[in-house]
Amino acid sequence: MRSTVVIRQVFRNVRNQMLLVENLFSDLEIEPNKEYVLELKEVRSKRTLQQNKYMWALIHRIADHESMQMNEIEIYTSALEEANAKYIYLLGIAEAENELRKNFRAVKVVRPTYENGKEYIVYKCFVGSSKLDTKEMKKLLDIIIGWAEELGIEINEEYYSE
Repeated sequence: MRSTVVIRQVFRNVRNQMLLVENLFSDLEIEPNKEYVLELKEVRSKRTLQQNKYMWALIHRIADHESMQMNEIEIYTSALEEANAKYIYLLGIAEAENELRKNFRAVKVVRPTYENGKEYIVYKCFVGSSKLDTKEMKKLLDIIIGWAEELGIEINEEYYSE
């Protein structure tokens, strides 16, 4: 069972803390005197569509620059890596790369490795920007804006809001 709740008040005494919780979306069936595991996470704002649109407009302009030798996905992957975006390493055969790219927006081939005489590839698979919150997305955008400025590309947020 998963539910989003708001903690309205915290009561403290010498030994315990008690939370006054308001359930926002569904009925929680909680039995008195039964133990539950409670995981608390702060709800964070997801990146905005405007941030995403601006990011891809800049990436497109960077990829089109005469000195650029990377495509849009390679630029995006490099930016995610520089921003320390969430990722996982996966080990697979070379033929697995296309399937990985269907499931992850950004995939980087790290290196080949050998297990029991068979060649495998280590892939770094990034969680895409759609999973970033506004703060993480700002960090990613700052990197991309920096690259655009280095190439002399005009930075004008209003220009990309069409």
